[in-house]
Amino acid sequence: MMMKWCFSIATTLMFGFFSSSLAAHSGHDHDADTAELIVNNAQVREFLPASTSSVGYLTITNHNKAAATLIKASIDGVGRVEIHEHSHVDGMMKMQKVDSVVIKGHESVIFQPGGYHLMVFEPQEPLKVGQERKLTLYFSDGNRLFTNAQVVSLESQAKQSKSSTQHSHH
Repeated sequence: MMMKWCFSIATTLMFGFFSSSLAAHSGHDHDADTAELIVNNAQVREFLPASTSSVGYLTITNHNKAAATLIKASIDGVGRVEIHEHSHVDGMMKMQKVDSVVIKGHESVIFQPGGYHLMVFEPQEPLKVGQERKLTLYFSDGNRLFTNAQVVSLESQAKQSKSSTQHSHH
């Protein structure tokens, strides 16, 4: 008798859950739910001793036809994040803050050493290797993209950078 009663309640709860889920999903096209912007390999380097700045790297891929314009980023536990780029000016490498980065339709922008990157300032608490921190990307159309950035060491970041610039031929 008790088993039959438990089964009856479980069935009622499951039916209620699925019917409310179906109602919540009615009225819109699931094709519109397809992710158009994807972030991969988001990482932020731990702050070196006595340093008030660090760096973050990631890849943003735009699967949409239209371009997307990144205008701002934030990372939990960090006071300020700026978008920077390295450029060659008069034969010299120069780093400068930029107001936005355009990710063209069906293309990717890689934030990496020597190119676009996130400058991270004013740690509100220590960033420890192995942690994940919430990274929020803000776009000019009002959309936001949330992901996690892995906290990595300078050593592991240098190894990744070195391995990504070397390729083997078969």
